[in-house]
Amino acid sequence: MRRVDLTINGLDAKRLVLLCPSSPMRGVAVDLSINSTITLNNGAAMPRFGLGVYQTPIGAPTENAVKWALAAGYRHVDTARLYKNEVSVGKAIRESDVAREDVFVTTKLWPTDLLHIQAAFDRSLAHLDLDYVDLYLIHFPVPGRISAMWRSMEQLAASGKARSIGVSNFTSRQLGSLLRRASVPPSVNQVRASVFGYNKATYALCQKEGVAFEAYSPLHRGKGLDDAVVTEVAARYKKSTAQVLLRWGLQKNMVVIPKSARESRIAENADVFDFEISEADMARLNAVSK
Repeated sequence: MRRVDLTINGLDAKRLVLLCPSSPMRGVAVDLSINSTITLNNGAAMPRFGLGVYQTPIGAPTENAVKWALAAGYRHVDTARLYKNEVSVGKAIRESDVAREDVFVTTKLWPTDLLHIQAAFDRSLAHLDLDYVDLYLIHFPVPGRISAMWRSMEQLAASGKARSIGVSNFTSRQLGSLLRRASVPPSVNQVRASVFGYNKATYALCQKEGVAFEAYSPLHRGKGLDDAVVTEVAARYKKSTAQVLLRWGLQKNMVVIPKSARESRIAENADVFDFEISEADMARLNAVSK
């Protein structure tokens, strides 16, 4: 068992969570709220729930989505150089009523910048027009270059301008190799994960090694929302199928970052903290992913 620190409604709480891969209730914190955070392996607090902006157009669509999310209580925004909307994300944060230090901002290094990581980071920071980012990720692994890239990432962490560093789309083999060699271990592995599928070996390794498992596309890009099992569970709790998918991820000890550019959907996605999926229903949802 591993002790995980959570911050709930601004209060620190210690909870023991099960790390047995077969446990359907692993990582459950019954008092989860939109303010809940997971303590990363470097001591930083990362909100468990956030907004993704992949494929959200630059300008007003991204700016509005971020502003609506912050107004709805989100305190975590995830962007990337690839998304081309870092400028819009930064503008929305600066124009919001929420203090910069209260918003957890993630951006990512694109693999084509592997030889100029410092310059790529500086460019993203300039686009965001922020003094620092809370998390900087290697967006995709580059075979044969991971160790060299990670040394540059560690230098960014030492500068303080990237408060935490991590990876995205790493398999358990790639992550395990990096953990054995890194001076500063990755704090996060952001991967595609939903009720309908995720890499179980990667998930288990993250839980074992204290690397936050962050799920992008937790709504499976809208596919499967009419799944019979998910629909039945949603009806039992009087929630939408999307809300059940997000709550499942939270109860699996994942960080979830659903994306939407619609104000009503952004608010609906955040309305997942007034119910808890039972152990039996978690087991049924776990069985959806073969």
